[in-house]
Amino acid sequence: MLIGALFAIVLSFSGEHLLTVLLMLYALAVLLWLASWPLRKKQAGDLLLRVGANAQTKVAFFVGLLEVGVAIVLTFNQLDLFTGSLATTSGIITSISRLSFWWTLAIFFLAVGQSNLEIHEYGLTYFFTWQPWERIVAFGWDDDKPNTLILRAKQRTIISRKYITLSVPTGQVEDVDRLLEDYLLEADLAAEMDGEISSKV
Repeated sequence: MLIGALFAIVLSFSGEHLLTVLLMLYALAVLLWLASWPLRKKQAGDLLLRVGANAQTKVAFFVGLLEVGVAIVLTFNQLDLFTGSLATTSGIITSISRLSFWWTLAIFFLAVGQSNLEIHEYGLTYFFTWQPWERIVAFGWDDDKPNTLILRAKQRTIISRKYITLSVPTGQVEDVDRLLEDYLLEADLAAEMDGEISSKV
């Protein structure tokens, strides 16, 4: 939160040019990240089970559709800056950076919304990322939502999540549980999470 606040303060004094550059760099980084997924996914090894879409991916896809709507509206609003008397070189570059940001954001959410939770030979893949078995300490299931998978991961940085929750289609729960038992220790992570929350209150 502190880094984000400082970043916002710096941007407020940096002017339009730096913001334009940052938006373009963001769009490029996201597109490269998405395009590199086939290569990164190969590290996970052979596919053992494609679990399919879950609640998180459906939400991401819906957000992506909203972002497409926003991007379309902004594109039409920026058309005057590309043609006619209002068109300038700096204005065109600024408009391109803003539109690339919003369209990339839409593509990102749509892509994530089409991704599947998969169990591979060397780990789990989801949301265009993969978790090697070595990074996962244990797995468990939520007592209140039996189709919610909980993973306890090794924290690589102070901002890394310790617990990862993923919804699993009800019909796939038994298959997922059976496969994960071959690679991971099963634990009552729901109780563990509740205990940590209680100790912090």
